[in-house]
Amino acid sequence: MNVKHTLLTSLIVLPFFANAGLAERGGLSGEISLLGGVVSTDSNLSTSGDAITNAPLNSSGNRETNTIFGPLGKLAFTWGEGLNQQIFVGTTREDIAVGTVALEIGYKQELASGTKVTVAYLPTVLSEEVWSNPYLTDAARSETDKSGNAYRLQLNSIGGSPLSIDMAYAQTEIDDEQSGTAGFTLSEQSQLNREGDTLYSKVSYRQFLGRGLGIAPAFVYYDHEAEGDAMSYQSLGGELSYFSFAGRNKIVLTGKYHARDYDANHPVFGTTRADKEYGAFLAYEYGELFDVTPLSLISLAGYNNIDSNIDFYNASQYLFSLGVNYKF
Repeated sequence: MNVKHTLLTSLIVLPFFANAGLAERGGLSGEISLLGGVVSTDSNLSTSGDAITNAPLNSSGNRETNTIFGPLGKLAFTWGEGLNQQIFVGTTREDIAVGTVALEIGYKQELASGTKVTVAYLPTVLSEEVWSNPYLTDAARSETDKSGNAYRLQLNSIGGSPLSIDMAYAQTEIDDEQSGTAGFTLSEQSQLNREGDTLYSKVSYRQFLGRGLGIAPAFVYYDHEAEGDAMSYQSLGGELSYFSFAGRNKIVLTGKYHARDYDANHPVFGTTRADKEYGAFLAYEYGELFDVTPLSLISLAGYNNIDSNIDFYNASQYLFSLGVNYKF
C-alpha cells in the first residue's frame, strides 16, 4: 500500500467541484485548506509501524494509529480569450478518487472544441520514507527516501463530451536500496530492486442522472517496470464515483477495485505475488460556512485494503479528516 499517498488523500477537498471553465475570473486565484484527522494503518511496509519484524516473515503487520494535521492549497493565474489559459501550482482536487496527492506544476488550456488540455510536472508524487530492506527480521530496519518525478497529460471533456483521459509517466528511485541483502544471493537481490518506471492511464466518463446528480465510471491501467522482475507488475482496475450537489451540500462517494499481477517469482516467499486492492472514499463539502461565501467545511472518510496471496503484503487503512477550505 502506498501509505503516504493514501493518508494524504484526507488532506484535500472534493473532486468534481471545479468550475465549468478554467476559472471564475481572470488573474490570480486559488484556495487553501487546513485539515486535521486520524489515520489507522496495518502494513509491514509502513515506516510508522515497528522497525523490527520477527520471524516468520510471511505474516500481517501491526496496526498503528496516528493523527494528521496540515495545510494544502493551489494557486493559479488565468488569462486569454474566454479565460481559456491557465498556469497553476499546488495540489489538485480531482486526484482524491485515486489517492494521489502531490505538488503539481502545470499549464492548462481550453480548446475551441471544449477539450481541456493539461500538461503538468509532479516532483513529489513518489516521495516518501520506505524501509531500505523490508525483509530484514529480528533486527531494526532502517529508513530511506523514495523519490521520483512524474509527468502528466490530461484531456478533460474531450470535444465537449463527458469523456476524459489521464496519462502519466513516472520514475522511481530509492536512495539506499537494500532489499534482500541479508541472506539472499546477488541474483535474488536483483530480483527485489524496486526502482523503475511506471506508465499510468485512466479513461473516465461522467454521466449526469438528474439535476446535481451523476456517476463517473473509470478504467485504470498501470504498467510498472522495475529493475527487479519480482517487483514489476501490471494492474487493471475500475473506479466508480457517485456525486450529488444540492444547495450548499456536495457529496462524492468513490469505490475502486484494482488487480495487480507481478512478473516473476518472489525469492523471499517462493511464489509470484498477486494483489487485489479495493477501497471506498466518502467526501463531503458544506459551502458558505458561517454564511461566508468563500469558506467551506470539508471532510473525508476512507478505507483502503490490499489482499495479497503473500500475507506479508496484506495491508489496510482507515482515515477520517475534517477541516475548512477558503477560496480567493
